Amino acid sequence: MKRGEILIENIIFILLNVAFLTILVLFLLQQGNGAVLLENSYAKEIALLIDSARPNTVIHLNLNDLKEVADGNGIPFADVVKIENNYVVVKLSEKGGYRYHFFNEIEVNPHPDVNPDYGGDYILTFSK
Repeated sequence: MKRGEILIENIIFILLNVAFLTILVLFLLQQGNGAVLLENSYAKEIALLIDSARPNTVIHLNLNDLKEVADGNGIPFADVVKIENNYVVVKLSEKGGYRYHFFNEIEVNPHPDVNPDYGGDYILTFSK
């Protein structure tokens, strides 16, 4: 074995380790802002609320923590919660978003509360 072969193998090993650690750190930073955890938990909770709702029900949700994260990521608050084809979609970042299925065959209309005193509230109205 020549000395040059050992040096090249060590350099390749070090470069691969640096690349792996860089990817790991970027992943942890992405997870650290809390957007992914909030998207998952709120999508599931809203889907459970929809499954238990009846027609002519109105539900007010306090989503101030979602509003703070969405504002920090440049997402309009009106786009944070969407209902599409029996899925609750919560989106807090440009690349992110989490979908969760609900089973209730009820029409759901989510919209932010326009009252300036309640800047982080969403209103869900249900109709058949």
